[in-house]
Amino acid sequence: MHLLRALTITGVGLLLGSGGAYSDWEQAGQAWQQGDYVSALAQWQALAEAGDAAAQYNTAIMLLDGQGRLRDPPAARDWLQRAAAQNNPDAWFCLGYLLAQGRDVPRDDARAAEWYRMAAAAGHAAAQLNLALLYRARRVSAGNDAEMVRLLRAASGQGLAPAQFVLAEHYLQQDESDAASVRQAVALYRAAAGQGHAPAQRQLGLMYLNGKELDADAGEAVAWLTQAAQQNDADAQYYLGMLYRTGERIAQDPVQALRWLQAAAMQGHPRAQYHLGLIYREGFGVARDYNAAARWYRAAAELGEPRAQNNLGNLYVSGNGVPQDFVLAHKWFNLAAARGNENAVRNRDKLAGQLNDVQLAEAQRLARQWDRAHARSGRAGSAVPVLLGSDGEPAQAIDEASGGTGAADDMHAWFGRWFGRDETVAQGVVEP
Repeated sequence: MHLLRALTITGVGLLLGSGGAYSDWEQAGQAWQQGDYVSALAQWQALAEAGDAAAQYNTAIMLLDGQGRLRDPPAARDWLQRAAAQNNPDAWFCLGYLLAQGRDVPRDDARAAEWYRMAAAAGHAAAQLNLALLYRARRVSAGNDAEMVRLLRAASGQGLAPAQFVLAEHYLQQDESDAASVRQAVALYRAAAGQGHAPAQRQLGLMYLNGKELDADAGEAVAWLTQAAQQNDADAQYYLGMLYRTGERIAQDPVQALRWLQAAAMQGHPRAQYHLGLIYREGFGVARDYNAAARWYRAAAELGEPRAQNNLGNLYVSGNGVPQDFVLAHKWFNLAAARGNENAVRNRDKLAGQLNDVQLAEAQRLARQWDRAHARSGRAGSAVPVLLGSDGEPAQAIDEASGGTGAADDMHAWFGRWFGRDETVAQGVVEP
């Protein structure tokens, strides 16, 4: 949660209606913008003590963020409750957010929804979006699809870019063959993208690539993907890097491919990490480096990417980039096979014949241990959509790539076909 947006939401309203308190608000706002959080907190807290609901809200935000003093969640919640008692929609929203996220309090979706409903009824766009997302995720029993769409439309109508994005996805998921739904979705993506919303920019880029919802246009695709990638959207960086890697539809450029795939990989994008492993194994635009290939394969393998798990197993068979170890090779083949990788199935079964009973039992134990550890941590699972912070922007990126939109699914499949031939098969185990 960031106070700058809180100033925009609450501070301006107070400045316009508080007369004599104007100079205090102005001084507090200037202190915050200059990074003098101690002074800003002191000035807002003085106003909060005098009963100013907006100042109570801003004081709470600073205490939650640890600006001006150590974080103090209980004191922050107390200030939020005081502001909420004065019918402050931002406080209602923030209380709902804390409960929905389980931030410093036990998660309680039902109570979160109650606070969100109060703020949404007062026209709070972020509360409308977050309540819609609770309904979409079926985290609360009340509310149906019609209510979800009503809330998304209300938030979108106020120009909230994340709401426009989610509503666009809803239209496409309902019926991609319906021309009216596609037009509505494209218009919403454009509206959000025009506000600099990176996921919407990425989605427009993918639409221009696949040529289904929009006429294919590689130039427009690259332009939109680049805008999103420059905002550190990992999926956009991945797609852009893959376009430069394949040289399909645009000129092949190993330097740009490495730049964008590495940017995505550094953010933990498993497909990008896998393809970096291929790049270093092949020597595509770089010196061949099995050590680097192994590092990137391992990073992706630990995130559950089956092709990387298979290829890491291959390196353990050959001893390239890692010490030769058939037990660890079997472990990674086994994990990849369990995730449907056909090469890994063949590799695992062939390698099993070269292990004694003790080695095979140890390889299987290691695979089970990895699965249990990653099931607990969720590192290899799909992300739960994260709702908004009090600034009206996502606290973390919503996992749109797993949302089943046609453009993203089409491009994942397309890149998968293009690089299917590059998936290595262990030498001496199964011939390619």
